[in-house]
Amino acid sequence: MKVTWGLENASYNPRTITTLGSYDGMHRGHVEILNRLTNKQAELGLARSIVLTFDPHPQEVLQKNNTSIGLLTTIDERLSLLEKTGVDETLVIRFSHEFAIIPYNDFFRDILVKKIGTSAMVVGFNHAFGKNREGDIDHLKALASGSGVTVEEVAPLIINGISISSTKIRHAITNGNISIANDYLGRPYELTGIVVQGDKLGRTLGYPTANLIIHEHKLVPGDGVYAGSAFVDGIRYNAAISIGTRPSINDLGQRVIEAYLLDFDQNLYNKQVRLQFHSFLRPQKKFDSLDALKEQITDDIENIRTSVI
Repeated sequence: MKVTWGLENASYNPRTITTLGSYDGMHRGHVEILNRLTNKQAELGLARSIVLTFDPHPQEVLQKNNTSIGLLTTIDERLSLLEKTGVDETLVIRFSHEFAIIPYNDFFRDILVKKIGTSAMVVGFNHAFGKNREGDIDHLKALASGSGVTVEEVAPLIINGISISSTKIRHAITNGNISIANDYLGRPYELTGIVVQGDKLGRTLGYPTANLIIHEHKLVPGDGVYAGSAFVDGIRYNAAISIGTRPSINDLGQRVIEAYLLDFDQNLYNKQVRLQFHSFLRPQKKFDSLDALKEQITDDIENIRTSVI
């Protein structure tokens, strides 16, 4: 898959099919849209399929309180997942306040048609673009019909009676409902970070943990202990992942992401580790003693040995 950074570097081809959106999470609903994009490209005999996506996420720029929405996927993660769908190209547009005020009809005419060469589009059921998101599906179809561009709307993906969305996945992850989030994503939720030195208490207890620093805008699951996997240099290990303020130790209010890798005894400092979350084991708890904490960790590890595949 070709990746083009910035509208100024976009190329023109009049036989192009496009879709556009944040595609944060690249969940199962997104995959449905992208599968339809590539299938329709083949049906129409078009030269290329392009995904127009944004970095940073539009809500990171537009929301007034200037706090992170919590990204399900960083731009690098999103591009890696997009590549697996078989699209030909992703155009990453730098989202800014200036870009956000472009009227939808100008965006359609000047960017989608004149700059890129769009002759067909595939969009999700709730798609909207342009200033104040005024370019909804009805406006898009009206513009497209006058420009010779075909537009196909993909219905929402329904799982257990619920239409899948990035917002619902964020809510599930924030509340520790990782199994639901994974079902909607179609894969385990992931965090990737660099291992830094902690207070080494885990080593004292016999369970040395890797403390991770992750992307500042990435969504972190709710506090608790999770069964998961850790990937180091391409090798997978079962892992106990703890998220929270460590109330049994200092309870300073600062959340920490740490993982104990089962059957692993190497130095991880400054290494990149990718964590996958499989299931929620238990909530965060304050123990009366370090011995009680160690006993609980031992139980957690045994549970993980039988729960993680």
